Amino acid sequence: RMSSSAAASVRSAAPTARPARHCRTSRVKYAATTVETTHRGRHHVRFAGRRAGVCCQAVAAEEGAEVADVLDGSSLFLVGMMGTGKSSVGRKMATALGYNFFDTDTIIESVAKMSIPEIFESDGEEGFRAIETSVLAEVAAYKKCVVATGGGIVKRRENWMHLRNGVVVCLVGPPDLLARRIVADGAEARPLFKEAGNDVAAVAGKIEEMYAERQKLYANADVEARLQELRIRVQSVG
Repeated sequence: RMSSSAAASVRSAAPTARPARHCRTSRVKYAATTVETTHRGRHHVRFAGRRAGVCCQAVAAEEGAEVADVLDGSSLFLVGMMGTGKSSVGRKMATALGYNFFDTDTIIESVAKMSIPEIFESDGEEGFRAIETSVLAEVAAYKKCVVATGGGIVKRRENWMHLRNGVVVCLVGPPDLLARRIVADGAEARPLFKEAGNDVAAVAGKIEEMYAERQKLYANADVEARLQELRIRVQSVG
């Protein structure tokens, strides 16, 4: 029942999106068709991801089209800590690439008919993660999509099977910057930061603690995009 509800919510979020008939890991395609070795294949994907990161905020539409050609229909999955701007960056990337955009947290709330804090209150983190995996499985079946995911989606091993259907981009930023963003949005509304309240230092400390636990998981991403570097590149392009 949850799977069918997730599928309906995904179709509602992007009615023009179509599932891929065959989902294959993007890095294999790049290694086989674009470059000579697996190492260089990974490098090429990293380059394509960085270019896509620039395009998400740059004004040159033709640059987005160029990156879309390199991606050849592969979806982009944005991972990273809360406060890195996965949703806002993802929307801009989708527009630049001519892709559909999905936000897993938004779909989860649609499926559960509850807010994320309410899901945590009712079913705990494990209940939330189960819905998250179901939603990701549905979204991962689609091509030409940019998907903004929740910060903890990397914690479940089975989720990586779905993330590997596209290029995984990890957004990274300093804890103090992320903490300020989270507090500005209302830290108390985020279940994992409830105890920290709106104390920037306390939120930054919680971010450092969580990042230490997840760092090795985030390192599995194909691309690491640092927020400071994206700003520098965008300035140089504009």
